[in-house]
Amino acid sequence: MLLFIEGYPYKLDYEIREGLTVEDALGGVVSFFNKKEEYYRPEYVGYCYSKAAEDMIFFLPKVVLTGELKEDKTTDTIFGAEPTKIIDFEAKDLEKNFKEGERNKYRDFLSELSIWIYRTISVYKKDYNENILEPREIQSKSTGRKIKHNTLLDVIIALREFNRHNQDYFTFIARNMHRGFNKIQWTKTINKSQVIITNGVPVYINPVNKKKVVNFDEELLVIYFSILNYICKVHGFSFDININYDLIPTKVLKSKYIDKGFGTHRLRQIKYKYFSDKALRIWDLCYAFFDREHKITMKVPEDDFLLAKDFERIFEVMIDKLVGGNEKENLPSDLTDQKDGKLVDHMYIDKGLLIKSDLAKELTYYIGDSKYYKREKSGNVKLGETSIYKQYTYARNVIQWNMNLFLEVPGAKKIDGQPQLRDDLTEGYNPIPNFFISAHIPDKEHSKENKFLSFDDDTLNKEENIQLNRQFENRLFDRDTLLLCHYDVNFLFIVSLYGRNNKKRQEEWREVVRKKFRESIQETLNKLYNFYVLQPQAGMNCYSYIKENFHKLNGKIYRPQKDGNYLILALMKKEANDVAKIFGKHTSDEIEKNDVLKQNLESYFHVSEITELKEDLVIEDIPNVGTLEKDTTTHKKTGVLMVMMENYNNKSEKFLPSGSIAVALKDTPESKEIIDNIHNIGYILFHIRKDEGKHLFIVEKNSIVDIDGIEKGIYKTTNKGTKYALVSFNHEFELLSDSLHPQKKKNKNKSTRYDAQYAILNELK
Repeated sequence: MLLFIEGYPYKLDYEIREGLTVEDALGGVVSFFNKKEEYYRPEYVGYCYSKAAEDMIFFLPKVVLTGELKEDKTTDTIFGAEPTKIIDFEAKDLEKNFKEGERNKYRDFLSELSIWIYRTISVYKKDYNENILEPREIQSKSTGRKIKHNTLLDVIIALREFNRHNQDYFTFIARNMHRGFNKIQWTKTINKSQVIITNGVPVYINPVNKKKVVNFDEELLVIYFSILNYICKVHGFSFDININYDLIPTKVLKSKYIDKGFGTHRLRQIKYKYFSDKALRIWDLCYAFFDREHKITMKVPEDDFLLAKDFERIFEVMIDKLVGGNEKENLPSDLTDQKDGKLVDHMYIDKGLLIKSDLAKELTYYIGDSKYYKREKSGNVKLGETSIYKQYTYARNVIQWNMNLFLEVPGAKKIDGQPQLRDDLTEGYNPIPNFFISAHIPDKEHSKENKFLSFDDDTLNKEENIQLNRQFENRLFDRDTLLLCHYDVNFLFIVSLYGRNNKKRQEEWREVVRKKFRESIQETLNKLYNFYVLQPQAGMNCYSYIKENFHKLNGKIYRPQKDGNYLILALMKKEANDVAKIFGKHTSDEIEKNDVLKQNLESYFHVSEITELKEDLVIEDIPNVGTLEKDTTTHKKTGVLMVMMENYNNKSEKFLPSGSIAVALKDTPESKEIIDNIHNIGYILFHIRKDEGKHLFIVEKNSIVDIDGIEKGIYKTTNKGTKYALVSFNHEFELLSDSLHPQKKKNKNKSTRYDAQYAILNELK
């Protein structure tokens, strides 16, 4: 077999063998050569026959390549070997060209890889007919000379073809073997078996049947069909096995017949039993399966091939089938085939990142893009800027489509079962998981222990190049905050899982990998944000508080359940700027206000920190929980914040025009009373503890803050307060206060006289 690598530049006059150049070997296989070019870059992946080389040609995918800096030039290698050095797979010194890992493994590895690439293209060809050249299978029966084929793929195809064209022969053998089997031998039965006479009729309890003896033809067929069964289960090829034999279990065939060499040993023992051409051919094929150095007779027509022109398209289909299943086909076409011409590679609907809900509107969209790149020497896969920005555009288009759906924008089709990304109460958006999936073959250094060149390693690796596109870094629930993650899978596992075409195994991995995607993105969010559960306090008008403080809460809170009685608060960690260096220059001022915002929220909500986002969010059942719904009653707040203010006329010029004041609260019982009743304060009264000099206003909103939470320009009654009641009131309309008597709210003694107190309106009348 001759090995070529997709996309690698081969010099046309490079001599593979004596008298055979690259141009000679590929002549008649590829469409044409540009005579002006010295090099040819294969655009195919797959399997074909070269008449000029009298040998098979296999084009491997470019993911086997790694970039290496050599003499100031980037040189592509395959496990340290230059691709031109390993073209001839039959070369005796093939292994010495590899520089990485365990050299003796590469021949078997490349042989097995060729099987899975063949299977992958075959499965794709069965389901699609895009960009794939028409395949014609190899005819393995021939009277031609023996050719040494030590790749398993050659042997598998020869086995399959023999089975396909010799079903009548197998049926004939089986009938002859079982003819008369279990037929009663009456002479021996009468002579040897005990008889019982019942109603004059003899009954023989133990009749003597024709005994089955060892049949070497049948043993050969058992080995043959056991091999076919093994290839079917392990490599996904399909065979017609219509004869009911007790086959050798797959595990036994692998551990005993293949690994320990019992297969070749037993076949040599029984070879002398066979004389017919068919039986000898079966023996020859079975022996070649166990001993890859064995020569088998194959006649290969020049036009036999199974080649893919665009393997990147096949890789995209593989990922879509293995990760997305068939769900993409059931999504509205405008989501995947977007109106601006963008085609989304992978999309499915699954549980959101905050809660594990199965309700349609509480789910979210997962958007993925597959990248078929060769690896760098570091083991990483580099993403292009164009791909990154396209991925952001996919998400923006999905968000707008979803908005149009629920806003019933003219022209938007009504479709049930779609997530609702925006929460009407908080106007926050459910985060959309957005990610890249790349696949490559890890080298020895970047493989997990005992997983080097493994086709069973299903590890999902999270790359560290996290991308975050945003206007404000502290607004996770903003529609412009788009987190983009990157994951890498083992290419060998992907092609084997797809090529095996085992629906159950694919479903199992799909469930596992989706769970890993969700958990991994949650881990990233846990590094960037602190999360809190907000449950409304009883008696608080939390609905009005959210609406009145929208500019402070925008993008920071989200209601994950449509009718849920709690919110999620996300505040970016101060140290998040160091996570994967994804922010660049950031505005730390907004992050510095997180503590103040949380303190304000504590006046209206029970605030409990979430240790980390994980599989599901547990909401504690706590007492005195209020509601997030709009208060439709006519009940008015009756609490009064009484502020002692001498020389009101002069001081009021500093706060009356703006209608805002910060009232200092010292560490006293009166201060605690104000804090405890802040939610019920509907009025502010400026007074001097006398009937004259009273000024009463309606409070529009208020909160408890630290001094850092007071915006510049707002008047403070003193700078010595530990906390402040930040009050906004209707300064344009002063209420009549003649009936109020501030002196009714008295201190215990003069030493505890205090600037600010809390009172009930009726208490002052």
